[in-house]
Amino acid sequence: MESSPVFRYKDFMQEDFPIKFEIRNETNYNPVQHGHEFLQICYVLSGICRHVVQDEQADLMRGDLFSIPPYTMHCFMPIAGQSFELVQLDFMPSLLEETIRELSSATLKQHLLINLSPRSQIVIERLMEDIKSELDAKESYHQYAVRADLLKFLVVISREVNGWMRATESGYEQAIREVIDYMKQNMEKPLALKDAAARVSLSPNYFSSLFKMVAGVTFSGFLTELRLRKAGELLLETEMSVVEILEAVGFKHTGHFYKMFKKCYGVTPYEYKKN
Repeated sequence: MESSPVFRYKDFMQEDFPIKFEIRNETNYNPVQHGHEFLQICYVLSGICRHVVQDEQADLMRGDLFSIPPYTMHCFMPIAGQSFELVQLDFMPSLLEETIRELSSATLKQHLLINLSPRSQIVIERLMEDIKSELDAKESYHQYAVRADLLKFLVVISREVNGWMRATESGYEQAIREVIDYMKQNMEKPLALKDAAARVSLSPNYFSSLFKMVAGVTFSGFLTELRLRKAGELLLETEMSVVEILEAVGFKHTGHFYKMFKKCYGVTPYEYKKN
């Protein structure tokens, strides 16, 4: 039986700056079980795909982030009839300073799979865009900029992991996840914190603390980011007007929607759709 291939970093990266950024999709992927001597972090931007790690498989969707430690055998592939797009970030620990290497080792020394909170999704996606931009442009001091973004990237992941561990230990993770599922399915409806807390029989103050621990953001912040993320998707995927969209995602005032949308995306809804 032929052994699974193990890829060497020197075949894909610069020896003095070992990092690589790629986009994978249903037409551009490696279905063969393989390992690599470098660390790999992948983040699902859209769609659904299947990931197999040492014969255990999981179906991944938007917001899922997974890491593959060196020499861990894995592959990913499409699911019939489903498209997907994910970012693949490969790098050698030697790229980082000693303290940062310790952070990446502590957080990613084992295979990790986590669904990021809405706030962390936004931060991670922007960091990935910045890393890609720096690697493409290669302007002066771009290596310093990439290392700084990578450090922030690892800090965000570490905090997410720690938050999930604390929430799991508290025994209330499932209750918060049920509220989050309800929010996703009913974002067009008014939902106050006290009403959400009542759904899982918790006091508003205690619920607020637990929610931030699990989601990585406050209840109101989560709901706003959830609505803005859905608004962005509707702008790109439908012919609905801006007014129809803001009502569909639960915003009651046009001015507030425009203000929050630009704060989140950096452009107006019309500019976002145009670009």
